[in-house]
Amino acid sequence: MMEIHIESQAKENDYFRQGKEFLAAAWRCFSNEDGSIVTNQGFYQLSAPCVVNAAFSCEMFLKALLKKMDIPYNQKTEGHNIYMLYKKLPSDVQNTIAKRCGNKDNPTVFESILKRHNRDFVDIRYFIENQGWTEMSPMEMITIAQNLSVTTEYLLTTLEIGEK
Repeated sequence: MMEIHIESQAKENDYFRQGKEFLAAAWRCFSNEDGSIVTNQGFYQLSAPCVVNAAFSCEMFLKALLKKMDIPYNQKTEGHNIYMLYKKLPSDVQNTIAKRCGNKDNPTVFESILKRHNRDFVDIRYFIENQGWTEMSPMEMITIAQNLSVTTEYLLTTLEIGEK
């Protein structure tokens, strides 16, 4: 069988748009259209899909910034690890993200949150295959994703490098 190699031509805005789509999916899993989690019609929060979609959106937002700055990453070892992707960004960009997405007075708070959720995309997708309890926080993950969406959009428009 012959292997086919395809080079992606995706730009940072393509990554950002894909991140926004997965964030929208996370919101739909998080609550009903009116924002309620439980209604008389029986809508219940879809916790695992919410976390997985939110985590993937974070991954796409961080990859959009890496793409804009032409910073490579290893898809096999870093691709789904949001903390590792974040740490590849220049420190000034990390600080901007940490201040806007976490605690403006203590950027390390955001880093500790990312570390806690660094592999949610993979781990929560396959939590059923693990013995014992799996902890997830839909509220925390969707909040991270929402804040990272707004911050990424800001950074993509203010960074003076990459595609305009």
